[in-house]
Amino acid sequence: MRRVGLTGGIGCGKSLVAGLFAAQGVPVLDADAITRELQEPGHELHAAIVSHFGPGVLDARGHLDRGALRARVFTDPTEREALEQLVHPAVRATLETRLAALPESPPYALIVVPLLFEAGWEGDFDYIITVHSEPEEQIRRVGQRDGRSPAEVQAVMATQLTPDERRARADAEILNTRDTSEADLHRQVTELDHRLRGM
Repeated sequence: MRRVGLTGGIGCGKSLVAGLFAAQGVPVLDADAITRELQEPGHELHAAIVSHFGPGVLDARGHLDRGALRARVFTDPTEREALEQLVHPAVRATLETRLAALPESPPYALIVVPLLFEAGWEGDFDYIITVHSEPEEQIRRVGQRDGRSPAEVQAVMATQLTPDERRARADAEILNTRDTSEADLHRQVTELDHRLRGM
């Protein structure tokens, strides 16, 4: 089964696009969802993060306080790298297990990896799609969705590749700008799905 990676900056609409592919009958795996799952208490990754960062990254229930952890890693590149070295291998291994468990009938599986290029995972995929939106729209969407301030969103964006860098390294691009209609987004996904099935 071919592996198609879906990436893009924060707030570009990757989940929305992935949902449209799923509606076409494409199996979809989400690296962020797997990360959240593996960071729950009882998982090895949760224990490893607490061991490295200390109990200050836990909330009162013993779950990871994502805001506290985010504050630590986005202000210290060394800490961000340490977190990535814990998270990426665990998520990658789980993705491999779940891909192996998929039925062989679909022509391809879509794997959503926000930091696909930043993590150096492009070699894992046969085809890569990037979702693009203008920075102002990304900031608006994330503020609306998560309640984060523009400065917080810009700090995240500063750690990610620029749209031009992603565009240069991806095989295809889906536009999800403020002017993109639902019908146009659906058309883009349908056209790409047809192309991928025909490859």
